[in-house]
Amino acid sequence: MKKPNLIEVDKLLERGKNFELTRENYLKMTGADIPQDKNYTKKRSAVAKHARNYGFTIEVIPEKLVFHKSEK
Repeated sequence: MKKPNLIEVDKLLERGKNFELTRENYLKMTGADIPQDKNYTKKRSAVAKHARNYGFTIEVIPEKLVFHKSEK
């Protein structure tokens, strides 16, 4: 599996607002596909770890990632 380039995702995370990425958009932005395993994608993937650093959680819906800003 190719390692994602998360620079463009960073720009969205820095805004601090909920957003969604389709599989196609994620592939265009990162150069990598969304991991196949839903649990891995949500908790242990590079994008999940990156999202947590910005206070987001990821919801995995078929063919889509939904980023939710955590309320604190």
